[in-house]
Amino acid sequence: MAQGWLNVLLLVPIFLFSLSVHEFAHGWMAVKRGDNTPILAGRLSLHPLAHADFIGTLALPILCIYYGWPFFGWAKPVPIDVRNLKYGRRDMALVAAAGPASNIILAILGTVLLAVLVRIESGYKVLETVKLFTVVSMQVNLALAFFNLLPIPPLDGFNIFQVVLPGRFVAKLLKYAPAVNILLLVLLMSGGLGYLGRPIGFCFRWLINLAAGGVA
Repeated sequence: MAQGWLNVLLLVPIFLFSLSVHEFAHGWMAVKRGDNTPILAGRLSLHPLAHADFIGTLALPILCIYYGWPFFGWAKPVPIDVRNLKYGRRDMALVAAAGPASNIILAILGTVLLAVLVRIESGYKVLETVKLFTVVSMQVNLALAFFNLLPIPPLDGFNIFQVVLPGRFVAKLLKYAPAVNILLLVLLMSGGLGYLGRPIGFCFRWLINLAAGGVA
């Protein structure tokens, strides 16, 4: 039981921060491309409460971590009005790509920080705790990036891919987004999305080796 709560205390803050950066990136890119809806909705913020969904951001992730279930969660989507974007669907693809890109950047920054930490000789427990948080943050952000890049609605990967699809076809697919959410949850809980572990694991090991390069 104690280990379950330790995992919650470790993972939930990292997950909240990573999701907040992800959603902020969507909003920031939307504003840059001409849509001020995220500002008007109070979503151009890094504050976790601006993006938190009680079920998807807190309750479900805590239960998954505590009981060791396959991890799953979400934040409230940042409202975007594609009609305000300078180049419509093309800009929507950029807005969508900004989220996973932010998580990849966080994973890279974690690699840089880890590279510094592993070269500091110290027996302090605080340093080891920071190392642990950094490593877990890299894993979480890689998982968020890869999962959101799946080309299915309503994930970011679909919104990136939609730029090359006929508009009517995109509209029809988006109607099925709620059903797809349920399907994703079933696949995740049943291990059906286990194939994502390979590319995530490959990238994670590569970043770890990069950070540890030259350290005996």
